[in-house]
Amino acid sequence: MNKSLVNKVQKWVEEIYSNAGHLVRTGYWVKRLYPEADDALIIAAISHDIERAYKKGGKPPSPEGKGAKWDDPVYDKWHSERSAGFVSEFLRKEGAAESMIKEISKLISHHEHGGWREADFLRDADSLSFLEINVDMFISRIPDQLTKDEVREKFDYMFNRIGSEKAKKIAKPLYKKAIEKLNKIKD
Repeated sequence: MNKSLVNKVQKWVEEIYSNAGHLVRTGYWVKRLYPEADDALIIAAISHDIERAYKKGGKPPSPEGKGAKWDDPVYDKWHSERSAGFVSEFLRKEGAAESMIKEISKLISHHEHGGWREADFLRDADSLSFLEINVDMFISRIPDQLTKDEVREKFDYMFNRIGSEKAKKIAKPLYKKAIEKLNKIKD
């Protein structure tokens, strides 16, 4: 394991991203779900949403006629590829092997939907971390940015996209707690 590179990526993420806790916990959940996880998967986990730290230089596509659509393929592709680009650039500056950069980029580019064993672990770890870390942030956006129904859709989406039974079992109490918190919000 290249702890030095993993640590450099984590430090970078913590320095530039206000929601770094979500990314760090995604790394934790990847290791918990898949103890054999290699450096590429761990680095992908702790950096998969990094584009959100860069507000300038890009604007996400917004699907016409849709509210907060959580599984929008146009946005997911834009978000994932943009994150992969920032991470690849950082890794090149750190002298990482091009083969590792390509693997990390591929994983980040597929973190929303998975598609093979490692990418599925990343997707599931992302959902676990979301349900653990991001619930209050989303609830706090009601009613100014999101409706209660939109937040419920996001919680449902993050729970329902989990593929493994092991991750689903861990996520179930987190999801239940999120829904209980949401239900306490007045319409």
